[in-house]
Amino acid sequence: MQAAAPKTPPAMVDEKYGSPAEIMALAPAKLVAILKDGQASVYAKAKACQRLAVVGDAGAVPALAALLGNEKLAVYARFALEPMARGAADDALREALPKLQGNLLIGAMNSLAKRRDPRSVDVLSKYVHDQDAAVARAAMEGLAKLRPAL
Repeated sequence: MQAAAPKTPPAMVDEKYGSPAEIMALAPAKLVAILKDGQASVYAKAKACQRLAVVGDAGAVPALAALLGNEKLAVYARFALEPMARGAADDALREALPKLQGNLLIGAMNSLAKRRDPRSVDVLSKYVHDQDAAVARAAMEGLAKLRPAL
């Protein structure tokens, strides 16, 4: 008797926004609209963030910043913010820190360190003695990435 062929999982498709290719083909303004749509699926928002990492600009920052506290979408929002030009993305990440805790806070700190924004030194310094050892460690590691070369 021959073993049954493994079933392939169904393709991911959002009922409202379509396939990944359809979402990725949208203009930045439409991608931002997905992020703001309270009825959009997590999947559609994640795909929109992935595309905004390539085509997004400062106009997308407020919608992305609103996702930094979302357990399911924060990593996608940071993925979109990290490659953006200096300015609004750095500001959004810094401003989000006091509103976040735990892994969401650590993720935002890591994004600031990855962006190498020297204006983040002061805000990261506030977390060096945090009661959460993981947060304190992330702050110190971030500061190490931001310090000038010796």
